[in-house]
Amino acid sequence: METITSNKNQIVQKTIDIKKNGENLLLLENIKLICEAKNAGHKVKYVLIEKKKFDYFKTSFHFVFEGEYHIVSESVLSKICDTKSPQGIVAVVEFHSKIANKIEDNFLVLENLQDPGNVGTIIRSASGTSFKNIFLINCVSFLNQKVVRSTMGGIFRENLFSFKSLDEFLKYFKDKDFPLIVADMCGENLFEMKKMKEPFGLVIGNEGNGVSCELKKLATKTVSIPMKNGLESLNAGVSCSIITYFLDNLK
Repeated sequence: METITSNKNQIVQKTIDIKKNGENLLLLENIKLICEAKNAGHKVKYVLIEKKKFDYFKTSFHFVFEGEYHIVSESVLSKICDTKSPQGIVAVVEFHSKIANKIEDNFLVLENLQDPGNVGTIIRSASGTSFKNIFLINCVSFLNQKVVRSTMGGIFRENLFSFKSLDEFLKYFKDKDFPLIVADMCGENLFEMKKMKEPFGLVIGNEGNGVSCELKKLATKTVSIPMKNGLESLNAGVSCSIITYFLDNLK
């Protein structure tokens, strides 16, 4: 197979465009993430493999050659990848998420979170808990490359649903009779909470402005993490991780 050496090659340009605006396509630069995506049932559309790594992937990860694949030069792969030390492989994967018509587990509601690291951390943490559905309202896209990398594979273990506006989410949620817990600096002490007897939602708001008044009005309970030494709050990713793990392990 001929090695692609030009950044102007059609398949290379298509891959770069996917990185900028992939819609339901993910660009994965990590073989672990590629394996997790495949195991979770997401289709690998095609793979780009660095020429000098061809034999390694052929021997260790034969499945990447089952569909469409292309051999590229090191310089071409570096042009496509965001990571400083590419592993020698890039996969374009179809990512599908279906709206949850029936909620049976605890869930997260993320409102106006724009930091990819925070969203990725939250998805990663949630994948280790009972919070299996995550609703994102006007947040950074979970297809964002930094978000995907930050999830460390958690993106393939969660049900993710994106809403462009709060009104769109409220329309979806209006017939769902679930208690909502809002994280807010003025809330009651998280560590004094009792175990909830039914599935519930945890709402995490914008890094700077918190949760909107509309969602606060729907709250069954408002909680906060007590701070010491004059610290006002933690960032959204850390706060959400602490709260989800604590609520998940209440006896």
